[in-house]
Amino acid sequence: MRSPWTGRKLHTIFFAAGLLAVLFMGLPYLILGQDAIVTYHDQLDGEVIAYLLQARHLFQGSTLPEFLGGVSKTALVPPAPAAVLLFLPGNAFVALALMQVLGSLCGYVGMYLLARRVTGRAFIPVVVGVFYAYLPFLPVYGLAQYGLPLLLYLLMEAKEGRHQKVCVLYAALYALNSSLVLVGFGVLGVLLVWILWELWQGKRRKKAIGAWRWLLWNFLVILFIYLLENLRLLAQTLGVGSAGEMISHKAEYVLFPEEFLSSFLRGLLQGGQHSGDFHAVFLAASVVAALVCGGTFLVWKSRENREDQLAPMGGILKIMVIAFGWNLFFAAVAAFWNSLAGIRLREQLQVMGAFQVDRLLWLAPCLWYLILACALALAAELWQQRGKIRFLSPILCVVMAATLGYTAFTVFMESNLKFNVQKLRNSDYSAISFNDYYAVGVYSQVEEFLREQTGEKKEDYRVVSLGIDPAAALYHGFYCLDGYSNNYPLEYKHAFRRIIAPELDRNAYLTENFDNWGNRLYLFSSESPGYYTIEKGGFAFLDYRLDVEALRGMGGKYLFSAAYILNAKEQGLTLLKEEPFSTEDSYYQIYVYGITP
Repeated sequence: MRSPWTGRKLHTIFFAAGLLAVLFMGLPYLILGQDAIVTYHDQLDGEVIAYLLQARHLFQGSTLPEFLGGVSKTALVPPAPAAVLLFLPGNAFVALALMQVLGSLCGYVGMYLLARRVTGRAFIPVVVGVFYAYLPFLPVYGLAQYGLPLLLYLLMEAKEGRHQKVCVLYAALYALNSSLVLVGFGVLGVLLVWILWELWQGKRRKKAIGAWRWLLWNFLVILFIYLLENLRLLAQTLGVGSAGEMISHKAEYVLFPEEFLSSFLRGLLQGGQHSGDFHAVFLAASVVAALVCGGTFLVWKSRENREDQLAPMGGILKIMVIAFGWNLFFAAVAAFWNSLAGIRLREQLQVMGAFQVDRLLWLAPCLWYLILACALALAAELWQQRGKIRFLSPILCVVMAATLGYTAFTVFMESNLKFNVQKLRNSDYSAISFNDYYAVGVYSQVEEFLREQTGEKKEDYRVVSLGIDPAAALYHGFYCLDGYSNNYPLEYKHAFRRIIAPELDRNAYLTENFDNWGNRLYLFSSESPGYYTIEKGGFAFLDYRLDVEALRGMGGKYLFSAAYILNAKEQGLTLLKEEPFSTEDSYYQIYVYGITP
């Protein structure tokens, strides 16, 4: 009698178990609500604001009036344009939580299908899929990383004549929910190489002659959507039309070279920014598995006439080699781009030199976890072999089991779920929550106070923030002169610099950060360099300096400070209310200063 725990039913049970494990990630968002812990760097300080402002002005001209005194929409381009629709109701937390859960689900399903296609196993795809879903990718980037395994799976299927229409539809969805400049250029590049390879193969084997056509269709769909999404940005970069008249502050980027070998090894073993996947340990174990099984395959397939029996092992080894080769290429290109030779090349490209080609490393995690699935499958294949070669399998299985345990622990400890579990266990857990970062409940008091005192609406005046990220004021609808952008007018940078020049002159780190980079247009302080969020209680600015005339000249009327400014009057600032605005549980307190006429 056939066991009920085999075949399709077994795959379904394992898949459902993995799905529940991934859905568990969303529970803290339901329980904690806006008190949930959310990674704020490159999310709450920038990308969430991009989504909110683009949603508020979706069909309203080409500028964002609240941001930097009113600037082109190209200053805040959402990394997953279609996700702007989630922010239309105005609830950024719900939108972000949905992006997290949907992104993780897509990552799980895609990696499960990809690993199952390659390995044919039931349990391995679930394990690798759950690991991938729990990686701490930032949900604001949409499907940029979470969506890659499903895209690769569907492309492999379409090439062989299956799910071709579904593949085209998903390719369009992927392009709508990812960014050309962050990951799309890499996807298009790899896909183009794949097309050329299949085209060349088609000349040799007639059965492969049509495979490249469906890959080309997907390439064109992705390219077309990316071009539509980035028309303004491309016009600016190419100097076309009114958009092309703007000189970006990127023109003043100062690039510093890195040593090629160390950069290459870091990219290969640790990944790039926002693409860390903790693969170094299982990479070592995978190399061991590949060497053991590769040697076994070469030695025993002919010696014991077992070529057919060992064929699956050879196919898995081939995929591992291809995936590893691509990741070597990504790490090498990234290292070159940041090397001395690469910097010299980028300097000749002017604004285009600021383009981060090293984002190619965002493609690597998908391939690393495919390699892990292959290594686990090799261990399983070796275990099933009989005869003289089976003595190696217990050793390899122990190595892979230990690797799985370590990877599971590391992925969980670095995942967003871990911090929220800590928050559920201890309500006083110190990590900054969504509510904390945006000072929910505090800014409403500030808005009401100013309206009662002056009768002004938020659009009637301009504000700047000190010791509190300008994103918080922008979140609450204030019109700000400061903010975080990677593409705004150089002229504005020079104007804003005059405001903060007195503080920049007192600290070399701040000067270098602003002059050589400048994405953060903040009221920097030499008394707290590098700290943009000052918790309430104890700290005060003893001798803060700014050019009030320059601030007034740009339209600034109020300054929101997270700490008391002792020399405010000397600097032309008037404290409008002696007591700061705060709530019992707020991370910040806000002092409101008026700019003296």
